[in-house]
Amino acid sequence: MKRTKIISLVAVLALVLAACSGDDSADTTVAAPDTTEAAPDTTEAAPDTTEPSTDTTEATPSEDSLAEYGESTDADPVLIAKALGPIDEPTGDPGWDIVKASIARAHQDLDQAIIDKAMECWSEPECDTGTGGELVMGYADGGGHFNVWRAVSHMEAILQALTYEEIGTIVSTEAGFAGADAEMANIRFLIQRGASFIVGYPDAGAGVGPAIAEATAAGIPYSSFSAGWVGLPDQEGALVPGTDYLAVVGEDLCALGESFSDVLNENVGAGTIGVLGGSPGNALTLGWQRCHFPSLAEGIEPIDSPPDENTTVGDTYWLNDNALQVVLGWLSTNPDIAGYSYEYADGLYTALSAYEQLGIPVQDLTIAIRTDEQSLFCDWAERNEPTYNIWYSAGGNFQSRTSVTAAMMSLQGASIPGSIIVPHVMRQVTADDCNPDRVNPVVSGTSLVPDDVLALMFTN
Repeated sequence: MKRTKIISLVAVLALVLAACSGDDSADTTVAAPDTTEAAPDTTEAAPDTTEPSTDTTEATPSEDSLAEYGESTDADPVLIAKALGPIDEPTGDPGWDIVKASIARAHQDLDQAIIDKAMECWSEPECDTGTGGELVMGYADGGGHFNVWRAVSHMEAILQALTYEEIGTIVSTEAGFAGADAEMANIRFLIQRGASFIVGYPDAGAGVGPAIAEATAAGIPYSSFSAGWVGLPDQEGALVPGTDYLAVVGEDLCALGESFSDVLNENVGAGTIGVLGGSPGNALTLGWQRCHFPSLAEGIEPIDSPPDENTTVGDTYWLNDNALQVVLGWLSTNPDIAGYSYEYADGLYTALSAYEQLGIPVQDLTIAIRTDEQSLFCDWAERNEPTYNIWYSAGGNFQSRTSVTAAMMSLQGASIPGSIIVPHVMRQVTADDCNPDRVNPVVSGTSLVPDDVLALMFTN
């Protein structure tokens, strides 16, 4: 897997690299791992201790009034389907209107000047967009470009920013998965640099709260993507989206966890499963795992279960080699694992090499995954094993675009829902989901970054 140039203003790439990242992505969330049928009426679900509350603000601009803020909800249905799959579009959800407005700006026919500028802004810690706009977009990633999912999500945000003439400068930072202190240092740098708004993914969850609170106090909207809650609502130190920071964009995490359970309950029935997650403290993994374990069928036995509701299991930091080591450990004592749940497809692709290392056939296996990196899907197609099946949702890279649009609307006085729910649906992998001509096999097929831009990003 090729690794792109890291553009860190605070060079702190340590902490996590107990095993170095070979094949990369997220995805998660991010990609990443996005994700079965979204629970109906998710924007009005009553908050409880097992899932993030989505009712954090009240009135928001209706679809008819988005033009007042320079937005249109006339998104290309083809792009909606590409980013999210065959979802049922919510009705009466103002957050969905903002999602559509962000996709409406995801033009695919970019001219060379925009492509060149996007590559400049993606490659450098700071760039002048050339519009003369007074606004400064700050981008604060808890990971970095060596993770492909993060690199693509960064480009999605840059391309979105370039659709706004008001944005004249883009300043980007990344913390290299080095933890809360590194993430907060970057956010504080962006505050001092004069960011008009900040978009980011807070890997350390509530641990990044103090710096985000400082941004809010300074009048700087902060919006996260990929369900990057700054702590789930009932966690100690959690910030409240819509009050303590602008908004969080992402799936209904409880529904996502239950979607994973539905896949395993139906297709495994009874047996041992492995549950993997990202970096400890991140709200994405914690949110879906909280609802995943209670909704598993009685006959399904996880190898590891969390000791309490604030702890995740199978922590990998979304690093591929870490995922491999976890699965190697599990298989050495549990060779008959019947399924896995994880939010990061490419990480599981690497982890499956544990089967070859231990001489265990990949058979009678069901996977529930969030993101859609082609590496896992093409490996599945090549294996051609009828008892091995995968269900996935979407990579969710485009969600950084929604965070940009939400922030820009808020600067114009729009009321933004604290939780902007992105619908999800699970679908079974088929041979059509493997594209052997993909520019980079670790790029999610659901990304809205055009192929000609991806080719420049991942070609030395």
